[in-house]
Amino acid sequence: MKVLCWWLLGACLLGSCLEIQPSEIDTVPPTVIEFRPHGDDLAVDTEFTILFSEPVVFLPAPNALVVLLPAAEADGTFLADLDKPPLAAKQANRLHPCRIIVELEGMRVIVRPEAALEPGTEYRLLVSAAVTDLAGNGLVDKLRYDDSGRLTGIATHVGHDFTTRPGGVIISEILANPAGDESAGEYIEIVNLGTAPVDLSAWSLDDQGGQSPGDLLGPCTDGQDTHLVPGAIALLAGRDFLPPADLPESTLILCTDRTTLTPRGLRNTGDEILVLADPTGTQIDRYGGWIDQSTHEGCSAIRIDPWQPDTAANWTRSTADPCQSPGW
Repeated sequence: MKVLCWWLLGACLLGSCLEIQPSEIDTVPPTVIEFRPHGDDLAVDTEFTILFSEPVVFLPAPNALVVLLPAAEADGTFLADLDKPPLAAKQANRLHPCRIIVELEGMRVIVRPEAALEPGTEYRLLVSAAVTDLAGNGLVDKLRYDDSGRLTGIATHVGHDFTTRPGGVIISEILANPAGDESAGEYIEIVNLGTAPVDLSAWSLDDQGGQSPGDLLGPCTDGQDTHLVPGAIALLAGRDFLPPADLPESTLILCTDRTTLTPRGLRNTGDEILVLADPTGTQIDRYGGWIDQSTHEGCSAIRIDPWQPDTAANWTRSTADPCQSPGW
């Protein structure tokens, strides 16, 4: 009996010396630190990154809790359903298909659209309120201290709105140094990336960087349609232009009133800025004269990514065989 008492007394003294601390419980909820990229005028194939304040859990599945859809579709009914997964089939049909990739043990998520977004459209990227950290704390809008000095926040879904770059008519290919007669072979290729037909009658092409009214474009033959439908390609040329034999039959060709495309023909050296403008004189697209074609007869300059701006990095000289592709 005495031995037991001495043992208990020793254990109590030892515990007081070691200052045993109670285990801490995680009560701090997770937040979204950042959505990337920011802003509007984003490319239709943009990949998004979401950063969290700590590792988070996506149950039942990441693609049920991180979603992308047109902003107009994200109404109150959809948001309520999103926060209580899984989404009903009717709500899931609103989503834009994406691949959701979870990285860094749940601290980072990559959202990769599996199809191009619609141009000129407002979208919303959303993270459900059902996302939790490893301790089960639900997602909050932002952290703040409550009256007890604890970090907390309002439990809610978190979203990021953005707008895609407007679609429209862009310059996609330029052949300034054709093999053979220049006036018969040089052309500028354009494509309609928008969602509606565009009437190109009375549009103009200026080879002086927008400093002159430019030459009016119109049908090469009387009665020719001048509407460029979505996804279609057109060629701009002088009246002496001879379409190549393999030009797709549906390719629209518009001509200036000259035998050549521009007053002196396109410069082979590429050091001229071409501006495409609509009937109001508004610049629609431009080419900054990035590619020297003087030593590469018959090879065109091509735009690498039609959705990206006109920069030197977005143009290259074709190395394909053949090294021009009008209408394709």
